[in-house]
Amino acid sequence: MSADITDPNNLLGENATSVTDMITKTKNEYGVSVRLLYLDSFGTKTKPTTWASTLLQSTSPSPNTVLLAVASADGNLVVAVSNNSDKWLKDQKSVDALSEAALGPLTAKKGAPDWSGSAIAMMNEIGKLKETSTSGDTKDFSIGLFVGVALLLVALVVVIIVLARNAKGAHSKGGKQDRSRKAMRRRDAKRLKRGKRSERRTPSNRHSDTSKHVRPSYRHTGSMIDGEPQEDPQASESEAPLENRTENRAERRPDLGDTGAEAHTSAASESGSRRWMNI
Repeated sequence: MSADITDPNNLLGENATSVTDMITKTKNEYGVSVRLLYLDSFGTKTKPTTWASTLLQSTSPSPNTVLLAVASADGNLVVAVSNNSDKWLKDQKSVDALSEAALGPLTAKKGAPDWSGSAIAMMNEIGKLKETSTSGDTKDFSIGLFVGVALLLVALVVVIIVLARNAKGAHSKGGKQDRSRKAMRRRDAKRLKRGKRSERRTPSNRHSDTSKHVRPSYRHTGSMIDGEPQEDPQASESEAPLENRTENRAERRPDLGDTGAEAHTSAASESGSRRWMNI
């Protein structure tokens, strides 16, 4: 007997070698270790499933280890899977499927049970479960990959939309700035044209300054007596021809031989005229 098979009653008989080969194949192809235990009775009042699971864990099994325990005298069959096994193997549905596969050859034929056929049927079921789980993992991976690609495409589309909006906003902002600059240039050009026109209409600074400093020449041409304008004798004399000036002066000169009254009147008139001019 080997470390993987306990068969004190030699129930496997001459088929033990084929069963051992199948155990090796299951380990190499599917990564599952199989142990076979054939007893007359489990010798315990504990539930067979609990007893088998406790027994398997006490041996510190490697991951993905399956124990097939058979009590030939009691007619009991139990399949236990180590706690450190993969989910696809330790799932209760998988355990039930392994138990059904191992039980089939023991009840199919009348007469002696097929012990080796039971062990091989269970190991074939392990292969089926593994393939199903691999295809399921592949399917899950494909779905996950598809979802990941879809999310990536959505993220890429979002990035493209954001970049396009930013570029559009920057272009619009730049266009507004360009239009603002052009409007300012047009306003500056209009102001410059209006300034040139106003310079053309306004006299030169030189002329305006000269007009400011030119002082009009005034000439006293007469006087006002009792609200009536009086002609200035000196102005009339200066404006009169030279030959008439002498005559005018002779006429205005008083005669020394005149009376004192006439001289007083003339002096009074000249004195009044001077007072008005001095005011």
